[in-house]
Amino acid sequence: MRIGIIGAGHLGKALIAGLVRSGLDQEQIILNARSAETMDAVKQTYPGIIVTADKKHLAAGSDVIVVVVKAQNAREVFTEIRETDLSGKTIISFMAGVSLNDMREWLQDTCREYALIRMMPTVGISICKGVIGVSCDHDPAGSDNVMDLFRHLGYVIRLPEEKLESITICAASGLAFTAYLMKAYRDSCNRLIDDPSVSEEITLRVFENVIESIRNEGSTFEKLIEQICTKGGTTEAGMNILQNSSLNGIINQCLDSAYARVSGLKGE
Repeated sequence: MRIGIIGAGHLGKALIAGLVRSGLDQEQIILNARSAETMDAVKQTYPGIIVTADKKHLAAGSDVIVVVVKAQNAREVFTEIRETDLSGKTIISFMAGVSLNDMREWLQDTCREYALIRMMPTVGISICKGVIGVSCDHDPAGSDNVMDLFRHLGYVIRLPEEKLESITICAASGLAFTAYLMKAYRDSCNRLIDDPSVSEEITLRVFENVIESIRNEGSTFEKLIEQICTKGGTTEAGMNILQNSSLNGIINQCLDSAYARVSGLKGE
């Protein structure tokens, strides 16, 4: 299966890294990017991949075409590749704010024998630990092989299209939000410890311990809190501050603001 990737931003590069890590031969990847410099830089890291400045050449030579460009550039890409015979191909969008209907309109239904799929992945696909929301135009025959390919890159969730943007916010944007929370915790720890490297290691291990307890020991967030917060103890004193704060409201505002932003992406 030959994979054509249009776009070499963060997600495009993460996809290449994940595909190679999962065992796909580099020679099975064709890349198109806006500049020759970008393609040359990727080629230095992955010398076996094929690069091309011609999107129609990429589309003709690929079984799966993944479009990973900014939403405002999507129409241009689809207008160009529709000049290629797309029979039997799978076209995948990684773009927030671009619907299956948009893609179908831009392709002008030149051939109904292609499959259209929207995916909302996180950059964790680069290490095969991503979260990938998926919605299909219909349930195309032969899509199982494509889905199997992406299952090697992380946790795949089939969803109605209207829920895909939620995956973008909660999982993709959530990486940055969680990193910010961890950074704040590290900085607060360092006020007491006064050793940045120790504070960072403690922060990483604290978050790892929570994950391990829930994933591998059958605990829950609620059970873990109850287990550690002994009556009248030090943890309870700190938890009282958290429970009386507006932390939940701030997180809600954070997600709501990011979600509202998605609707404006395509028109910019």
